[in-house]
Amino acid sequence: MQNNLAQQSNNDNSDFLPGDVVVYMSHIKIDALKTVEAFQPNEYYWLVCGQLVHRDDIRSASVAELDVGMRLGGGV
Repeated sequence: MQNNLAQQSNNDNSDFLPGDVVVYMSHIKIDALKTVEAFQPNEYYWLVCGQLVHRDDIRSASVAELDVGMRLGGGV
């Protein structure tokens, strides 16, 4: 599987595309990298792990986070 940094939004007004690697925002105590599976209406995303998350609760993983395989510092 290829990991992608977040790409430009497509025409469905989503912030992330399927395959983009994201991390939870620092207020959520999960440091693992997650992969976007699909965009859902009303700014929600399905992650490959089966979780449905709001776009305000995730952000793109940084290159450094991709290198180490986890969220760094809880608020990069």
